[in-house]
Amino acid sequence: MNVLLVNSNQSFKSAVSSSLKGYKPKLVVSEGIDNVLADIQKNNIQVAIINWASGDFDIESLCRRIRKIKSNRFYYLLVVTTREREGAIEKFLQAGANDFIFKPFGKEEILSRMKIAERIIKLEEEMQRNKKKMLTLVKEDPVTGLFNRRSLLDEVLKEMGRASREMKYISAMVTSITNFKELIELHGIAVMDEVLVECGRRMKVSCRPYDKIGRYTVSDFLIFLPGSGKHNAEKVAKRIIAAFAKKPLVINDSRMQISLSIGVAELDPKQIAKNNSVDSNLLNDLVLDALIKKSELAVKRAIRMGNNKIEVFMD
Repeated sequence: MNVLLVNSNQSFKSAVSSSLKGYKPKLVVSEGIDNVLADIQKNNIQVAIINWASGDFDIESLCRRIRKIKSNRFYYLLVVTTREREGAIEKFLQAGANDFIFKPFGKEEILSRMKIAERIIKLEEEMQRNKKKMLTLVKEDPVTGLFNRRSLLDEVLKEMGRASREMKYISAMVTSITNFKELIELHGIAVMDEVLVECGRRMKVSCRPYDKIGRYTVSDFLIFLPGSGKHNAEKVAKRIIAAFAKKPLVINDSRMQISLSIGVAELDPKQIAKNNSVDSNLLNDLVLDALIKKSELAVKRAIRMGNNKIEVFMD
């Protein structure tokens, strides 16, 4: 465990080192708030033991600034002070400190605090991991790992604000696997998750890194291209068709030829509401819904035209 000693003198460092000898921590000594903040990040500190010995040392400011550090790591702050400052304990705890001990402290006392710190750090790290997993589950389609429908639309609403400011078009593409039912009949439903994963992967690599792609229905994908009008979107659609035409999918030694139909529509930035009022947000929801419906109409026309066709919605 990496431990930072703050506002330390030689006697304080010796007392902590002696008490934690069996713990074998890596001790780093730091002075001054700015140096403390830098040392915490540079040395992967987990526990900061702060010696509040002098009256002019701003313990509250230090705790608050440590808590504002942008990091995935949790920092445990242990303040060592005197009983004369007992009345100020509530203030530095509210500022972000986790615990305190009074001087003079015994070896067993600081060891018990370190064990508590270790448990709390593990719990905090586990909570962070679980939080990330929950956020991932909320945002991702469970089969393909792409955006699910709701999170995709949320992402596009954000892009609409940027498009309005920069006066850039956004295009939408509905990409439908038109022979999905036939594939199920030929190969069985058990392999279709793998088919969807590979289809999503090929579509994603055919797009730019900042394009937004998600699962829209059972066999349809929805793609948004920020900063692209319908002509550029049509080029991307052709690239997607080519990615499937060149190489059939092979799953469990079965070759599968995927047939796609793609409908393209564009959004003029002049249609996007510019402020963040409730009415404007509702209007943008309707504008986005209209864009998607145009893409859906276009893909229906493409399906009627035959396999691997692209249709661009014309106002």
